[in-house]
Amino acid sequence: MIEFSLINQIFVLLINFIGLGLIFLVYLNNRKAKLNQIFSILTIFIILWISLSYISDLPNQVHQDLIWIRLNLVAVILFFVAMYFFSIYFPQKKQKSPILDKIILTIGIIFSLLSLFTDFFIKDIEFKKWGSEPIFGKGESIFFGTIIILTFLILWRIFKKYFKLPQNEKLKVQYFLIGLFLFALFNFVFNVIVPIITKTYQYYRFGDYSAFFLLGFTAYAIVARRLFDIKVILTEVFTVIVALILFIQAIVASSLVMKILNTGIFLLFCLFGYFLVKSVIREVELRQEVERLSQTKSEFISIASHQLRTPLTAVKGYISMILDGTYGQLAEKQAKPLENVYQSNERLIRLVNDLLNLSRLDAGKIEFSPELISLEEMVSDIIEELRINAEKKGLYIKMVKPQEPLPKIMVDQDKLRQVILNIVDNAIKYTKEGGVTFELKKLDEQEEIKVSDTGEGMDEKELNSLFQMFSRATAGTQLHAEGAGLGLYVARQFIEMHGGKIWAESPGKRRGSTFYIQLPIHLSLKLLKSKTRTIINKQKHFI
Repeated sequence: MIEFSLINQIFVLLINFIGLGLIFLVYLNNRKAKLNQIFSILTIFIILWISLSYISDLPNQVHQDLIWIRLNLVAVILFFVAMYFFSIYFPQKKQKSPILDKIILTIGIIFSLLSLFTDFFIKDIEFKKWGSEPIFGKGESIFFGTIIILTFLILWRIFKKYFKLPQNEKLKVQYFLIGLFLFALFNFVFNVIVPIITKTYQYYRFGDYSAFFLLGFTAYAIVARRLFDIKVILTEVFTVIVALILFIQAIVASSLVMKILNTGIFLLFCLFGYFLVKSVIREVELRQEVERLSQTKSEFISIASHQLRTPLTAVKGYISMILDGTYGQLAEKQAKPLENVYQSNERLIRLVNDLLNLSRLDAGKIEFSPELISLEEMVSDIIEELRINAEKKGLYIKMVKPQEPLPKIMVDQDKLRQVILNIVDNAIKYTKEGGVTFELKKLDEQEEIKVSDTGEGMDEKELNSLFQMFSRATAGTQLHAEGAGLGLYVARQFIEMHGGKIWAESPGKRRGSTFYIQLPIHLSLKLLKSKTRTIINKQKHFI
């Protein structure tokens, strides 16, 4: 019993010391901020809650036990009222509900008076070996019911704001919720589970002591300008909990030998915990640095691509005019080199476009603009556009029309066109004889585009890595070394943006390839909202 009393004393002193320190830290951080003021009041009520509970069990306070327990209940009531008003200002102030606020404040005052001067909530106390236990009056269910309602109101206010907050503010809420979760978990364990197992409420105060987590996480979320990763905080919490347990074991050890042994273990763990936390912080900082560099890379690629595209387009225009004879007739030996320059410029333009799309995908700045179109008409236009290139190589390009007209489909026409052009352009490049065939068909609630060629084909390994970034098949690297391997990666992103699928099949080397694109006929409203929300969120993150 002496050991248990000593443990209680240690925890109460720690909570008081930490609580007063947090009040000092948060209040002085910004004295005029309502949030900081309410947090300080909230912390005072928690300190009173825990201290009064401890005082009520002291042997020399037997005759005043009922007063201390009732005062303890007042502190609990006012804590939850303060928590409600805290939820109004945390992490940002939102419009208050004047009527509801006044009702809750009035309930707090009435409950406090009833607790202090009547036996409505607590009518008596019962003395146990481990201390005093309250005997609740007629208002027990009203009291706990009100506490539950207040808890739901607090969480409702917090979650209502959460989804509209910027990322850094969301992180503050996450810290608060972790502290609240640990507080609730410990109270559930020591006020529900342990009493069921041990048939006693002797250990319920350890649930109260977990208020340390709620205070610590909340104070950190209010004061810290730069919030560390949740992983760091959880590691620190784990380290502190284990260190406290080892420290208590060292104090309450029965013999000098055990005290020395436990103290040694405690000191060793503190050293280990220090290096553990330090390594986790280092890992998180490295990851954040990688993310920052990745964002910088995306910004650079985006700016560079924009800057390159304008002069390349101008070069294309002038070369095209020269080849068309706008500036006079060309000699045959001049036309061929200029044609090569034109094709090289086209490849650069495609590369710049792929890089620009890649940077926009990374930054979440891709615009998604679906419209109702006919796939047959789109594919027919693409075939006519690429027919000259195919015929120059002696290849055919054709479409097998469906037996019945396909229904119109909701897609982003520009992006789907870019995907198909990329696939067909590759097919023409890597096909020496034969050609390219389109097939369109309806599959339940989807439409399928099938593009088959008689080209170089691919093995299983190449097929598995085909749609990854900077990945190219063997034929691509051998026949056209200038490609960057970005086109099909971007194509997959665009198709998935529609809620569709894209893949390739091939019977093997020199046996051709077939690309499949499946798209939902009706682009669901849920998917549209999801894509729009993703784009907006990524833009915020990018900015």
